[in-house]
Amino acid sequence: MLVCETMLKRDISINDSEFPEALERYLGELLHERIDVRPFEGTRSLPSFIGRTYTLYEAHILGRHCIIVARLEDTGTPADIAKHIDIVRNATNATVAFATMTISAHNRSRLIGQGVPFIVPGNQLYIPDLALDLREHFRAPRHRQADDLSPAAQTVLFHHILHPNRNVTTPSLLAERLHYSAMSIGRAFDDLVAAGLAETVRHGKERRIHFKAEGRHLLEEATPLLRSPVRSLKFVRGDASDAHLKLAGETALSHLTELASPRIDTFAIAASDWKAISQTANLAETNRDEANCIIETWSYDPAALSDTHTVDVLSLYAQFRGHRDERVAMAAERLLENLTW
Repeated sequence: MLVCETMLKRDISINDSEFPEALERYLGELLHERIDVRPFEGTRSLPSFIGRTYTLYEAHILGRHCIIVARLEDTGTPADIAKHIDIVRNATNATVAFATMTISAHNRSRLIGQGVPFIVPGNQLYIPDLALDLREHFRAPRHRQADDLSPAAQTVLFHHILHPNRNVTTPSLLAERLHYSAMSIGRAFDDLVAAGLAETVRHGKERRIHFKAEGRHLLEEATPLLRSPVRSLKFVRGDASDAHLKLAGETALSHLTELASPRIDTFAIAASDWKAISQTANLAETNRDEANCIIETWSYDPAALSDTHTVDVLSLYAQFRGHRDERVAMAAERLLENLTW
């Protein structure tokens, strides 16, 4: 049995859209490796009340497929949580953990007593199923592994592959086009250099980035470092067309390939813009059964990379490559075949 207690930048005021990043940061600092937390795409296979009660994510932790069942407010009783964790575990055959931002000492003891795995970012990790794996992880010599690209670095990379002739190579020009600060683009340059994908040279007072490969070859070199741009999924009632958002997810994939269209449309927005857009466009979060559209909140602005009605093909590829549904994974590969290199 393993209980890890830490104090790593704990912030209990975090909201739903920020919670996946808090999980990634906490697990990454604790385990010394990059953990990619994504929305769980199998929620439809679970009883509907699970999707209404919790937000579900998935991640690979030390090589194990884990589903994270999260609820930030009104978490319910430990007995209810234990029952719900069992339901998800039995339906998915995965390691399942409850996650929240704060938990009382009494409820923590009750969860441990019932063997319920849980994660409290910045405070405590308790996953008995991974106890042996974690011990072996900390014993093993650590070899430096390249992290995934930061959102800004991935945006710079995708912009270059999609628009190789624009000759936009300085932080100031890229910042304006990609909706970042020049300082963020400078850090993105550092990430791309550290990943071995690019080098920078100085022209006067500004740095310019030069990629070491081009087109398909550059993407192949970068593919192991790509991450899905999706931070969270929101089931929404309202008319998203009023917000002029990009089609995203399987909706965009169906527009760009022969994949069948999903029942309701999915749109994408920068996570930082969600609150303002939801208010101005009167978009209200609801449960899955009552939603008439899905909003993906992204770690970068989807409008920065696309001039069409859908999100860009490279971000879609990063989201769906290796998808568990073979039809979706094949459609993602087809995106690259249809791209003009």
